[in-house]
Amino acid sequence: MLTNRLYWSKAYQALSPSSKNLMWCFISELKFTGSRKKKNFSYTNNGKISFTEREFKANGLGASGTYLKARNELIEVGFIKVTYRGGMARGDMNKYKLLWIDGVKESENRWKRYPKENWKHEIPKIKDYIVGRDTRFKKKKNTLTKDSLNGTKPPNRLTPLVSNLPKH
Repeated sequence: MLTNRLYWSKAYQALSPSSKNLMWCFISELKFTGSRKKKNFSYTNNGKISFTEREFKANGLGASGTYLKARNELIEVGFIKVTYRGGMARGDMNKYKLLWIDGVKESENRWKRYPKENWKHEIPKIKDYIVGRDTRFKKKKNTLTKDSLNGTKPPNRLTPLVSNLPKH
């Protein structure tokens, strides 16, 4: 798996430690058939590999932000490619193809072209949230700043209180 050409490539040397950890997590998800001795060896699930944020955190490898940064680095340098965009329902997760393992066409080995090309444009981005668009980032009239105590600011005056008190 880790050949001299891969290890000393500019793509692999550009990775952070968390990206290298995620890369090996993807390798652990591979399934294969055959035997290397008989030369009928092949990976059966490349292109359908998934390793989620939850699994990354459960293995003690980092937080969600660390996972996303590591995944984005692997996409940018050309080690993985998103084959299916998940997240539409519970249990629906992204699927990836590993581009540095045996059996991948030479034309798909993007990591060999890394410094000249990068694949930043293929990093999945969150689509615009429609919920709350009209009320987002609006300044609201804060009634507490002048009349009463708001946090650490002392009040300028007391809030006028209209009350009907009994006269006797």
